Amino acid sequence: MLKVKMKYVMMLMLVLTGIWRASAAEITFEASAKSTVSVGERFQVSFALNNNGASFKAPPFAGFDILSGPNQSTSMQFVNGAMSQSLTYSFVLSATKEGTFTIPPAKIKVNGVEIESNELKIIVVKGAANAQQNNKQQGSQQGSSLSDGQTFVRISFSKTKAYRGEAIVVTHKIYTKQSIVGFEDVKFPSYDGFWSEDIQQPQQITLNRENYNGEVYNAGVLKQSILYPQKAGKIQIEPFTVDVVIREQTRGGNSVFDQFFGSYQDVKKSLKTSPTSLDILPYPLTDQPSDFSGLTGDFSMKAEISKSQVEANDAVNLKITISGTGNMKQVNAPALEFPPDIEAYDPKTSDNIKVGATAVSGSRTFDYLLIPRHAGEFKIGPFSFSYFDAAKGKYVTLSQPEFTLKVGKGNGEEDKATGVTIASKEDLKVLGSDIRYIKTNEATVTEKGKYFFRSPLFFALSGAPLLLYLGFFLWHRNMVKQSGNVALMKSRRANKIAGKRLALAKKFLQEKKRNEYYEEIFKALWGYISDKLSIPVAELTKEKIKETMLAKNVNEATINEFISLLDKAEFARFAPAGGEREMDTTYSEAIDVISKIEGNV
Repeated sequence: MLKVKMKYVMMLMLVLTGIWRASAAEITFEASAKSTVSVGERFQVSFALNNNGASFKAPPFAGFDILSGPNQSTSMQFVNGAMSQSLTYSFVLSATKEGTFTIPPAKIKVNGVEIESNELKIIVVKGAANAQQNNKQQGSQQGSSLSDGQTFVRISFSKTKAYRGEAIVVTHKIYTKQSIVGFEDVKFPSYDGFWSEDIQQPQQITLNRENYNGEVYNAGVLKQSILYPQKAGKIQIEPFTVDVVIREQTRGGNSVFDQFFGSYQDVKKSLKTSPTSLDILPYPLTDQPSDFSGLTGDFSMKAEISKSQVEANDAVNLKITISGTGNMKQVNAPALEFPPDIEAYDPKTSDNIKVGATAVSGSRTFDYLLIPRHAGEFKIGPFSFSYFDAAKGKYVTLSQPEFTLKVGKGNGEEDKATGVTIASKEDLKVLGSDIRYIKTNEATVTEKGKYFFRSPLFFALSGAPLLLYLGFFLWHRNMVKQSGNVALMKSRRANKIAGKRLALAKKFLQEKKRNEYYEEIFKALWGYISDKLSIPVAELTKEKIKETMLAKNVNEATINEFISLLDKAEFARFAPAGGEREMDTTYSEAIDVISKIEGNV
């Protein structure tokens, strides 16, 4: 008996605890309904309380007929010892006339305290009763009630007048008062004269109630895009067409069941938008900067250099990043001129671009590989980027000052001198004496009729200067020709530069700097093959390396070994750390494969 009583006491305590928790929780009393309805349409207004209440007072519903209500529903939940209650009062209303109406707050008492709900604003638009009546009159026994105004498509633009390059959001929507079960043969405009970026949409089309021209439709977005006009003038937009399959209810079938309940059929309807055009303004001709990028938007620029002090033939990275909002995929690298003593490779481009709901934004980075060939102090830059700001209606120029790069003389620096320095000659002093010393040694006697003059040796020695001059002339011309052949010069010194980089890699190997080691190995291989095959870094791909080396009759096994080593060096920078033996093996493999290529190319 005691156990039974204790059981009831525990249950009572749990209930009281649940009630206490519910009363301690935040109390809400919310009113909800559709924001837009049509005249004669039935809709529901609900007042929901997350607690138990009493003395509910409904608000006046001016402008609406009450078809049902108040309808009361109560729910109770008991979870993990906590009890929650909710109480809802609902009304079914019908709008009697057009206009904007306010439903005042409802009132209810909770624990003796009166609280109020929020008020509601409801827009009532023209009803579709006349259209439905016309449909019934026009419909045949097949039950097709398709008519203009029931279902249609339209294109809307965020702006119909814009500057060239300014972002325009275009939306393709469908409006319907019928039941759509499918789409067929959708043809969106091609938008000639525009750069187009599609905005990602859900795979399933969601229809929401929308007021259009005073009537309520179920509307859904089929496609959204961001357009960037590429030319000025009035641009005509092609129609947007689509076939929709609409399910219609019919009556008057052959069976008694069809006569009473009705049946359904699917009907196809072809929809097409009205012609439209956009007015695109040209860029102003006045005050246009010489370095104008041809882009409209809002941008920023940042330039940075990896080192300010290096030795000759050491690599330096220059990064220029353009960030902002606009057509980022049309951003090009700023025009730069580098000192003649600095060898610059074509930049590597990397993007971080996102297509948002109203514009394209992000950044594009240009990474230049620079190799100073001689010692000295060089200026890199300055940097500038100009664009058009449509909001301000004027051009904006971004600028950043130049970098100073100090280059020391490295071990592999090439001599700049091309001439020969000749030491000054001493003056020749001749003693003024008309008496010569008597020769006391034995005289050499030449046979009569044999002279050095016109002898074969004489002619050979006489022609020697001419032959030497001709040889020097041909050699000099060949050197000038080779100096002008940049590709040939790069190919010849590729091995030397690769050796320089591999030496730096060996230093990182000894210092156990794994990431720097593999990065330098990769640069050595990539830079070597670019110079050796005379292929710009920007155009260099593994497929092109293989194709070019095969054309030069390089052994295919050597080619595969080189590409495999490239992959190994590239992946090792992002892979978990390996042992020193693996790093040492990579270094030996790099030297070996470069030696093999040197023997073939």
